[in-house]
Amino acid sequence: MAGSVEHLAVTIELLHIDKKTGGSFLQLKDPIHFALGNLAPDGIMSRKGYTRPMKMHTHFRDGIPDWEFTAASNLQLFHQRIRQFSEEMLRDESLDRDLYLGYITHILTDEIFMKTVRPEFMKKIAVLGLTDRDAKTFEYFTYDVNQIDFRLGREYPGMHEMRACLLCEDDCSIREMKHVPTQDQPEKERYHIQTGAEDLQKTACDMITSQELADSREWVRNFFFDQAPIPDRPVYYTYKRALQFITEAALFIKDHLPEYI
Repeated sequence: MAGSVEHLAVTIELLHIDKKTGGSFLQLKDPIHFALGNLAPDGIMSRKGYTRPMKMHTHFRDGIPDWEFTAASNLQLFHQRIRQFSEEMLRDESLDRDLYLGYITHILTDEIFMKTVRPEFMKKIAVLGLTDRDAKTFEYFTYDVNQIDFRLGREYPGMHEMRACLLCEDDCSIREMKHVPTQDQPEKERYHIQTGAEDLQKTACDMITSQELADSREWVRNFFFDQAPIPDRPVYYTYKRALQFITEAALFIKDHLPEYI
């Protein structure tokens, strides 16, 4: 999936597109909340006891492993989950539409990333005898994505304004995640995994808490901006390719977002 600052770069491009339409594309009340929404799905990583299945859940990927993401049946389920999430969250006037619209564009950015950049990366890493089932693969991937994010934070036009968004202390109207205990671990709380599109209706698609969103944006600001090291050169996913992807992702969202809103 795309890096945090990469998501902010796509946000910048989407705001440019929206400006060219006179605001009719995104119909935002607060662009800052839209920017924060573009970080929201990854906010789950700030949860105590975080495990990767939690992130799969906030990205509508329960039961859809990386290596089977593009299977027709999985894409159909994935898109159905986005659509149901959109119908509920964007139409509830008590919620922050701009934030949840950003949430959806984050998911669409990751969709095109999984369809383009990921297979390119896997083809390159295969030379080392590694597959998407090897932990070492994700060490290489994380390294490259971080170096790209460090450089984007320094160089990408408009990123200073994105960093300023991370200082926002507004109380975004977010529907708090429900926690339910499991039978085998009654003393612990964990999120409720969705196993099918119909389950999303039953649990109202609650994903992260406002505190997790606040914690995650503080982490992004510190790690990728305020305390970011001088970036090294990525190996398998290059900075040039990342710049191409940012443009591709914005155009992909321009074409496909109307399907959900």
